[in-house]
Amino acid sequence: MGDPAPRFRPPKGKEIAIRITLIYLATAFVILLLFEQLLDAVGPDPEAAQQLQRYLGGLFLAITGALIYYVVRRVVSTLNRGEQVLREIVRSVSAAVGEAFFHTLVEKLCLRLGADHALLGRLDGNNPNLVHVVAAYSRGKWLENFDYSLEGTPCASVLTGHPCYYMKNVRHHFPKDEQLASLGVESYMGVPLFDSAGKAMGLLVVMHGKSLKARQRTESMLQIFALRAAAELERLRNEEAILHMAYYDGLTNLPNERMFHERLQQALQQANRSTGQVAVLFLDLDRFKTLSRTLGHALGERLLIAVVERFQERLPPGGTLARLGDDEFGVILTGVESPEEVAEKARGLLDSLRDPLTFSGQEMYVTVSIGIAIYPHDGLQVEELVKNADAAMSRTKEMGKNSFQFYFPELNQWSMQSLILENKLHQALEREEFVLLYQPQLNLQTGTFDGMEALVCWRHPDRETVSPSDFIPLAEETGLIEPIGEWILRTACWQNMEWQKAGLPPQKVAVNISARQFNQLNIAELVGQVLRETGMEPRWLSIEITESAIMQDVQKTRVTLRRLQEMGVTITIDDFGTGYSSLSYLKQFPIQTLKIDKSFIDDLPEGSDDRGITAAIIAMGHTLGMLVIAEGVENEAQLDFLKGRGCDKVQGYLYSPPLLAENLAEMLARGSEASISAG
Repeated sequence: MGDPAPRFRPPKGKEIAIRITLIYLATAFVILLLFEQLLDAVGPDPEAAQQLQRYLGGLFLAITGALIYYVVRRVVSTLNRGEQVLREIVRSVSAAVGEAFFHTLVEKLCLRLGADHALLGRLDGNNPNLVHVVAAYSRGKWLENFDYSLEGTPCASVLTGHPCYYMKNVRHHFPKDEQLASLGVESYMGVPLFDSAGKAMGLLVVMHGKSLKARQRTESMLQIFALRAAAELERLRNEEAILHMAYYDGLTNLPNERMFHERLQQALQQANRSTGQVAVLFLDLDRFKTLSRTLGHALGERLLIAVVERFQERLPPGGTLARLGDDEFGVILTGVESPEEVAEKARGLLDSLRDPLTFSGQEMYVTVSIGIAIYPHDGLQVEELVKNADAAMSRTKEMGKNSFQFYFPELNQWSMQSLILENKLHQALEREEFVLLYQPQLNLQTGTFDGMEALVCWRHPDRETVSPSDFIPLAEETGLIEPIGEWILRTACWQNMEWQKAGLPPQKVAVNISARQFNQLNIAELVGQVLRETGMEPRWLSIEITESAIMQDVQKTRVTLRRLQEMGVTITIDDFGTGYSSLSYLKQFPIQTLKIDKSFIDDLPEGSDDRGITAAIIAMGHTLGMLVIAEGVENEAQLDFLKGRGCDKVQGYLYSPPLLAENLAEMLARGSEASISAG
């Protein structure tokens, strides 16, 4: 690659000095000889001799002046050429930035300094033994960028913070440096590049295929341009950091929402060209906000990072995982062949959280709800697909969480209804639209009425009674479950005291406490306050907590349940068998009652698996000295099976549906004798 500008060659000062000295001595010698011969020629005439001496002296001064002029001119010319080279390089690189600057700089250094090779490298921020070469020029052409290991190379010396100069035999000093050998390098000169904090961040190197004698001017050039190169490297590093902040999450280092949308747009464009499919998965961690508030900010962040690591282990090759919110994530799957394939990937993400996460000796269970939308069936645009996947995720929450749902068109209508319902739910407490029903429990040993469970329903004025399954999950998501739960607890205790004041037989009332209430509020303090205000004895109250709720923070659960036990309140584990607890964990808690989940009762006695699980729960509960209750009993066959396995109590429509307070009072007034009936 030619260049019309002259190369800079260091002046041969020693040769010039010797040459001038020899000329000067030879001239003086000639003049002396000439002076003696002329003196002999003019004879003894003093005036002629003096005149001759003046002529020869003038000649000597003229020659001396000419030599001085030559020396000064040569030095000035040399300085001018050096300055010209410097100006040429400055002019070449002054308008360039980024990669263009680096490439221009190494090229001009090679051409103007007569070097065979030049490179500029950036130190790897994570691996201090690695340099990323961002520009390299070798014998008239640019090289592709490459990574350069510092071990056994002169570059390692440069990045200790000191210039490194080997004027000859550099390969002898670094025999393991394959790069030096492949380029045939004999001399090496490199300087470090420092950032504004004075930390080495890169290096600038020129190399020759021959030994060198002078280094001063090359060293000066490298030092001058090292400052400019370091400034440009730091500017690019800062730009990359800003760009990373704009497109990546600071905690998990995952792509953020902005990057997620851009990658999804690219995936849709590619799928459109190839008539392929793209799946969008919207993931929301169940009850994670409650967990985070309970654990504290720092431990909550560690837990989130651990969850991300679990997800990444199950992420298919080529898939994108992004953090879209505090506890929300998005996944892009390209090249999708069928919904069954996407369902398999979704199950993998669910299974990644099946095992507990351990922190400070405590096991934490986290679950996730997933919504799925597939291009082009569920939308053609990024915003539409994300919105539909989000709607499917919300439906998953409604269906019980810890699962996945595919989007279907009716979900948009359902989402709008859910939003309307949420707005009206905010006003329901003020307007006293909630009503408590009480479902009696039957003691299978005595055949008598033995306790009840308080169940809330919502009598909305514009529609029929709203089922708890429709609004309780929504109340938990919005935080309204806290005031609603407090109202249920207070109303149930107040009503129980009203029955007792009326002379009716005292009965234990069970009140459900949501996971959010249990883990966020000081539930023991709230229960104590309500009991004092209503005047009800603690023995007539049973607190029902789900299995998954008590496993979120085992240590805190143990303390809270101990406080409730010391008050005299009964502790019941609701929906037992659907969570993750084990016999060893149950033994740690002061639990008096297990309530078998309705899902195990539905198929009794035909379902062989349900028969075995139900019998095992009853036997385990009795082994631990606990009372066992079965809920959802609706026929005689179920009742007979439970009686035969020694179940203590049942509740369900076979015995009685949930009743209003006045209807249950009538039942109490008839006495404790109870008969089994379908109605």
